This record gives sequence, C-alpha cells and structure tokens, in this order.
Amino acid sequence: MKNVYNQAYEELQLILDVSFDGITIADGEGVFRRMSKSFADLVGVKESEIVGESAFLLEKKGIFDTSVTCEVIRKNKRVTIVQKTAANRIVLVTGIPIYNEKKKIEKIINISKDITETKKLESNLKNLQTELEWFKQELNKRTSLDQNKVAFKSKTMEKIINLVYHVANMDVTVLLLGETGVGKGFMAKMIHSSSNRKDLPFLTINCGAIPENLFESELFGYEKGSFTGASKEGKRGLFEMAGNGTVFLDEIGDMPLSLQVKLLNVLDDKIARRIGGSKSYIVNARVIFATNKNLKELVNAGKFREDLFYRLNIVPITIPALRQRKEDLLFLINLFLDNKNKKYGMKKVFSEEALKALYEYEFPGNIRELENLVERLVINTVGETIEGRKIYDTIDPETVDTEQQLPPLKVAVEELERKLLLSAFQKYKTTRKVADVLKIDQSTVVKKAKKLNISGEY
Repeated sequence: MKNVYNQAYEELQLILDVSFDGITIADGEGVFRRMSKSFADLVGVKESEIVGESAFLLEKKGIFDTSVTCEVIRKNKRVTIVQKTAANRIVLVTGIPIYNEKKKIEKIINISKDITETKKLESNLKNLQTELEWFKQELNKRTSLDQNKVAFKSKTMEKIINLVYHVANMDVTVLLLGETGVGKGFMAKMIHSSSNRKDLPFLTINCGAIPENLFESELFGYEKGSFTGASKEGKRGLFEMAGNGTVFLDEIGDMPLSLQVKLLNVLDDKIARRIGGSKSYIVNARVIFATNKNLKELVNAGKFREDLFYRLNIVPITIPALRQRKEDLLFLINLFLDNKNKKYGMKKVFSEEALKALYEYEFPGNIRELENLVERLVINTVGETIEGRKIYDTIDPETVDTEQQLPPLKVAVEELERKLLLSAFQKYKTTRKVADVLKIDQSTVVKKAKKLNISGEY
C-alpha cells in the first residue's frame, strides 16, 4: 500500500514538474504544500521560500501583489485574477477550492498562466491604435486644409486653426465672431468637415434674413394645418433635418428675443417640438453660431438674453479682419487667383505694382471682398498681366479715365500759387518778407496778390 502512495506521489510530482503552467497546492488555511518548478520561475523565488509558508504572509512580503489563495479563502469561491509577481511577470491565476464533506475548504489548487507577452502585445496594440488615431486626425486635418483651401501664414490664424481642429470632435458650442466677410461661414464648414460628423448634413440659416413670423417654423418645423398657409404634409425644421449633422446659425445676434428662450431650451434639453405638434423629438445635431455684432453690448441693451449669451460663449473664436493680418494676404491672393483662373480658363498674373496696391488697400469687406475683387480683375483685365492701375480703377470707380478729368496746367499752377501766397501772407504779413522767403521780386508778389485777390501789407 505504501508503494502505491509513493508511486502516486511521484506521478503527481512529475506532473507538476513538466507542466508549463505554474501550479501550487495550498491547504485550507492558505499554507502552500506543493508547487511546480515553473511556478518558482514565475514568482522569482525558490521552492523552499514558498512551500510551508502562508499565502497571507507572502502577500504582505510582496511576492504577489494580490494572492489568489487569499482571495479564495476570503470569498469562499473560485477566483480568477491578474497577478504581478516579484519576478516582474504578469500571470493569469485561477484559484480552485476543494471542499470536504463539511463544505469547508480543504485544499486550494492554483493554476497560473504567464501572460506577460500577451500584455505587452496588448499594450503595443493600444499604442498602435493611439498612433493610428493620431495619424487619422492629422490626415483629416490635412485633407480638410486641402479641401477647404485654407491659406494663412500669421500666428493668429495658426492658433485659430489649431483651436478649430481641437474642438472639431467635441460636442461643444462654438461661437464664431468677427466682421462681415472674415470667413465665419467658411470656418463653420471647416469645423464640420474636420469632425466625425463630416459625412452628415451641414445646414445653414441666416438669422437676419428670415421674417420673425416664419423663424420658429424654419428652426423647429410644423405639423399640417398648424396655421394658415401651412403645407398639408407639415414640414420638418432645420434641427430635425440635420439629424446627427451640424446646424450653423449665422448672425445669431439678429435672432428675435421671443425665440431666444426656445433656442436656449433646445440647447439645454436636446429636445424640440414642431409648431402644432404634441410630441417632442430629440435634437442630436451639433450647433455652431456666428455673429458680426457685440453680443455683450446687445445684452446690456436688452436685445439679447444674458443666459443665452453665456450658453453660446463656451468656445468663442474671434476671426481677425484681413487688415489685421496682412501677412496672410499674398497666400489668399494666390489662392483666389488660382481658383478664378481655373474657373474661367485663364492664366492671369499680378504685376508687382498690383500686389503693392492690394497690400495698401484696407479691405473693409475682408476676405469676401478680396475674393470678389480678384474675380472681377481676372474677368475684366485684357491681357495676362493685371497692373496696379487696374486695381485702383476697380477699387474706386471714380478714378477711371482720370486723364480726362485733370485740370489745365494754367489753372493748376494758379491754384498752387494762390495756396502758396496765402500761406506765406498768413505767416509773414508783408509783401517784402513774402518776396524774400519765396525768392521773387516784391513787385511780382504785389502783382500776383492783386490778381488772386490776396491782401497784405506793403
């Protein structure tokens, strides 16, 4: 009988020794009684330091960060955990309790699988996914820059573009500020095309171009028969049609006060209701706002709700006027010139004098005016070179044919003499002194003064 037990013991030890998995056997108190050779390699300690020791003590020593044996005893059930050992290995350990006839834990068998390499692969995969996401975002930026033809050199615009890309995928309210023509609508489209909503609708409404009595129905829609003249089928509003896309509310400073509170409720609650409707619908669209007005001044004047102002003013982006970023002008000129040449099948170029004239102009209409001006010059210029004179003629039509409007030389000379003599008499009073200063005879001064009706002391 003894030989049978010895043989079984030897066979068990052989199984433990040849197993690739780390195996330990502990008693019901958590004291280790047997272990495989591979387990010693996993934990980085000798068998003599494990066998006969309590799992609770080894846990305190830091041999394991968490002992599965202890967890089995604490929870009185099978437990699987990820464990970090003193050998800096990561193992997946399953502790299996063996119960006696009294339903008490008699033994605990632990099976440990080394997953260190698997964890490294998982970490590498996460890093690769992070890098891939970064490359995708960068590619999206470059694609957006190419598609939207953004041309800039100024540090101010660089900061604005970086901010636009930073918030593009955030479901946050953006308020675009700036003078008419600076490109607020263009920037709104860039935010949309750089976001994860780029393949969804982008809908625009100009708050200053819609009659107040039609505004609500345009935004929220209406049910059939809601009012006189309403469509028999009803109508979906802008928020409903946009779905998960983007709604761009331009010139928000012109929105009627009566509608501002309803808009605020939509932004806060993400629900809206058609005029005449009894059911609400969820608003999933991202909303971008723009205005060329000072909303804070409108709030102080009682023309814009203060609570709506603060709701919109989460990410304000002020686009500077073109005259404030002249370093971008050449890039924009070349961009528009290239576009218009392609559009009309031409090869026009600007002379140096023409570029100088464009740089000297203030462009009160900003980028929109610049684009329209370039298009007019491309169309109206005969020949391939656009000269400086053509710029002035186009900017200020009153200067056209100035050669025919010049005064005769004699009239121009007399006017100049008159101004010069007036200035001299105001300062020196006498004809003698005026003659000395102007280096002419006193008699000439007297003669000219009488002819030009200028009085002085003789």
